[in-house]
Order: sequence, then structure tokens, then C-alpha cells
Amino acid sequence: MVPRRLLQGLPQQLLPHRRHMSIHLLTRMTVTDNSGAKELKVIGHVADKPAKLGDTVRAVVSECRPQGRVSRKDIVCAVVVRQRAPFSRPDGSVIRFQENTAVLLKRDLSGPIGTRVSGPVARELRAKNHMKIVMMASRVV
Repeated sequence: MVPRRLLQGLPQQLLPHRRHMSIHLLTRMTVTDNSGAKELKVIGHVADKPAKLGDTVRAVVSECRPQGRVSRKDIVCAVVVRQRAPFSRPDGSVIRFQENTAVLLKRDLSGPIGTRVSGPVARELRAKNHMKIVMMASRVV
């Protein structure tokens, strides 16, 4: 391991490779809709790389409410609506949320299971054709 003080003046290409800060396998996420789930654990990605805002992931429900539409140990699909890692947009702005959250999707991925989304969601959902989630959200950032 190279001391950090020796790396300070080097260009970005010469710096050691850093792991991407985004949604990896076994990441725990909170659920921001009223489907009945409280917490998810990511068990798979649709793409080969780690998920970021607007991507669909496979997850297992690790905590839920008693009278919810989903139960514990159910395998569901979910869309990442907020992530803690800084996300760079094409216009140069950077967005970062306080927690990793997701919205649960139906089995055929046609829309969300819940009928309400609490809190803000990222604008990237609109570009990835998750318009039902954008319309249910209280705010789009």
C-alpha cells in the first residue's frame, strides 16, 4: 500500500484503482414505498456491474410490516431511487442522498407494488422509464 501523501500530486490515471461506491451484492437498503417491506438485501443485479440510481436489482425482504403486501424472505425486484454514493450527472452536477433506498416492483416489472412513495427520488428514474414512480413521488431531485 502506497502512503496517501505520495499520491497527492499524481494525475487520476496513475492513482490505484478504487472500488466503485454504489449498490453491491448484500447491500442493505430501506424501502420507501407502502408495500409493507422495511428493509431489503440485494442478491443480484440486472447488469454485470454494481447498480446505481434508476437501476433494477433483485433483493430479498429482510424486514417487513405485519399486514403488508410482501412478507419476509420474499424475492422481489426493486428500483434504486436514492443512493449514498455521489452520482455525477452529465451536466457536471453531483447528487448524493443520506441513505440507500428502493421501490419494489411487480413480478413483470410493469410498475411499483405500493401506491405511495415517501421522500424525494432522483431525476434519473425519468430517463430509465420509471414514470409511475416519478409521478407518485413527492419530489424529484
